[in-house]
Amino acid sequence: MIEKRSHIWQWFLDNKIEPTNLKAAMLVAYPHPNTENWQQLIANILLYLGVLLLSAGMIFFMAFNWDALAHLSKFAIVEGLFALFISGFYLINRMQKKQHSPQNPLKQQSQNVYGWSLPNAMLLGASIMLGALLALVGQTYQTGADPWQLFAIWAVLILPFAYIAGFDLLWLLLVVLINISQGLYFQSFASVFSFLQEDIQQIAIFGVTNLVIHLAFTIAKRCKWPGQLRFNCPMVEKSSLLASVSAFTWLIIWVIFDLNYQYEASEHAVYYALLYLLTLTSLFIWYRYRVPALYPLALVLTSISAAIVSLLSRALLESNDSIASFFLIAMVVVGVTSGSLYWLKKWQKQFSEMASLEHKDANDSDVKTEVAADE
Repeated sequence: MIEKRSHIWQWFLDNKIEPTNLKAAMLVAYPHPNTENWQQLIANILLYLGVLLLSAGMIFFMAFNWDALAHLSKFAIVEGLFALFISGFYLINRMQKKQHSPQNPLKQQSQNVYGWSLPNAMLLGASIMLGALLALVGQTYQTGADPWQLFAIWAVLILPFAYIAGFDLLWLLLVVLINISQGLYFQSFASVFSFLQEDIQQIAIFGVTNLVIHLAFTIAKRCKWPGQLRFNCPMVEKSSLLASVSAFTWLIIWVIFDLNYQYEASEHAVYYALLYLLTLTSLFIWYRYRVPALYPLALVLTSISAAIVSLLSRALLESNDSIASFFLIAMVVVGVTSGSLYWLKKWQKQFSEMASLEHKDANDSDVKTEVAADE
């Protein structure tokens, strides 16, 4: 919807739409929600809020009454709620398949399976209960497992649920569990992996991990295969990219402020700087020329701006005149921010023109196909 409104606004700026018709064109791209839309939105909010509160309430109930409940009662409560969620998913999914419209199966499938639906809410609740069940097993039998194993096993077990649902929240939960288990893993084996003891190495690995997750979802969504729709999760793509760029930005800022002029430290700093430059350059080329998108470009420009300001801050704050240094840093912040906004607006205009041409070419090809079919 937002992309369509941007195209319409660009057409208005190019005098392709009369001022009197602008409001009508905007309403076509983004119509006002009717009563049914509001009811669906409120129903989804209440549904998922209810599932989350029910799951959290069960966990707090178990924690508060831990000494009063027997082992069998604890497992019966958790497994009963887990079975209830799984049964609800099966029954609701089966009911929806019976009501399936044979005229447009793909549209019906994308609406009822991949998204904010009742079956996916049941899978979300079942995923939370799986984590509670793993924690219950560890606390009851004192298995001696490390904390990272709990989150790693939890992530593996909910992977089929996330794939079946193709739902942003389930995939996002899986990504969060992967990052938590990775962080706890490095803390548990800090003495074994001595080369990963420093925080800066862990930040770099954190950035690479989230970048790999982002690329995996991007490639899986673009490739033509049966599971393509299950990886169409913009929330996961954007959040993993944000985490990755934030980690690399933190990495380069760390390098800038901790860099000393000893040979060994400088050598390691060069490796991290090259990793930062290679990653940011690759993201820029990909999302500027291959897959035009403003959000990744905005993250790249923000990261570069933060690196420039950090480099200037280190150079200026070592001087004696701190007031002049702060003033110059403020001017640089205003300058890089203004420059970033200028380039983002310019790229948005270019992307809108490219999208308009592609839309026009698609319409022309459809017309030619219809004419050929009539002949």
